[in-house]
Amino acid sequence: MTDHGNGHGIQRPEDPATRTEFWEGVHDSKDVDGVSWWQSVPGLSLGLVDKAGLGLDEPIIDVGAGWSTLVDHLLERGYRDLTAVDLSTTALRTVRDRLGPAGADVTLTVADVLDLRMGREYALWHDRAVYHFLTEPDERDDYLTSLNRSVRPGGWLVVATFGPDGPTTCSGLPIVRYTHTELAAEFHGYELVDTAGEEHVTPWGTSQQFTAILMRRL
Repeated sequence: MTDHGNGHGIQRPEDPATRTEFWEGVHDSKDVDGVSWWQSVPGLSLGLVDKAGLGLDEPIIDVGAGWSTLVDHLLERGYRDLTAVDLSTTALRTVRDRLGPAGADVTLTVADVLDLRMGREYALWHDRAVYHFLTEPDERDDYLTSLNRSVRPGGWLVVATFGPDGPTTCSGLPIVRYTHTELAAEFHGYELVDTAGEEHVTPWGTSQQFTAILMRRL
């Protein structure tokens, strides 16, 4: 069942400036593998992207990418039109340095997913662990507006959040936990194609339940 967690003394950022400040601070104060969501291989995400069956020239966007290695692995698989978006300049600078010359054509954009205006449409939108931070209805409405502005008709949506038995907070902020059915119901105008999940093991050995869905825009 969906529920709202409670933060532990951290003021929840509620506008673009404070969101940027918060996430810049997170990435500036920790090592790459010092955040709970770190994965060297994002297997859950890659599995759902594979099921979309995209051509290698199809454009893919990863929102709230942070230090994620998703674009690295998609590059290795031959995808040629990749975009990663995050609020943190520090995070994306690290990704650029990590990719090196092989990632010269990857687009890295500092932007807020709640008001995303990339000026183009994508074949697939990927989000691991942004959506569950959106505890307010107006934030989820803004997210959906950005999504619909960015995904072409017939395009794909991959979203992963904490599952019903997952944590109630992340980085000290409240989150919303979802079942597959609840998460899919958030995205009007999209058809559920597949579901997946995992028990993500953090760098310090704790387990976090993730719910993930693959949907297609009608």
